[in-house]
Amino acid sequence: MAGNKGHKPLKRRWQIWRARLSTPVLLARFDEHKVVSAITAVNGGLAILTIGFFSWLTSMPLIFPALGPSAFILFSSPFAKAAVPRNVIMGHMVSLASGYVAWQMVSFMSGYQVRLITGDWPVFCSAAAAMALSSLLMIRLSCPHPPACASGLIVAMGAFGQQWHLLLMALAVVILTFQAVSLNRFAGLQVPIWTKPHDDNP
Repeated sequence: MAGNKGHKPLKRRWQIWRARLSTPVLLARFDEHKVVSAITAVNGGLAILTIGFFSWLTSMPLIFPALGPSAFILFSSPFAKAAVPRNVIMGHMVSLASGYVAWQMVSFMSGYQVRLITGDWPVFCSAAAAMALSSLLMIRLSCPHPPACASGLIVAMGAFGQQWHLLLMALAVVILTFQAVSLNRFAGLQVPIWTKPHDDNP
């Protein structure tokens, strides 16, 4: 009985929160642009901060620029096709693999490892090949996520030359994606956990 009594106030507070502060309620009461901008700013910053904290805790390089635009889409347009978890994760995986393949291929053909600091033609060729391959595969595999192209470019230009770096980048994408799913669902948005049965949103 005591446990049930302690549980009721928590349930009551949850119901009050859902009645006043959930995203659908806020959208119904206030200007949409203000609500979406505030939610995107708070949740996007929190998501990157969480990954940064985990990176600091484990001494692993988990933060990279492409996470920013992915977080923006996940929180500003959570029901968009580009925000579907399957598309976010597969899009980044495809682009990371494309960037690595392009980097290895151009490095082999040029006779030295491609690095951004050199600023010569192999760097540009590697980046172009990564972009082309990423675009082709994301469309063919039906996993479009535009920010993922940046992941491929980073790898193709030699910023992350070791395979374990790619695994860490992939891990960061997975953490970000399911953190976004959790936060959006906690806020009252029934976003898909992996994919949609009829994924036809723009």
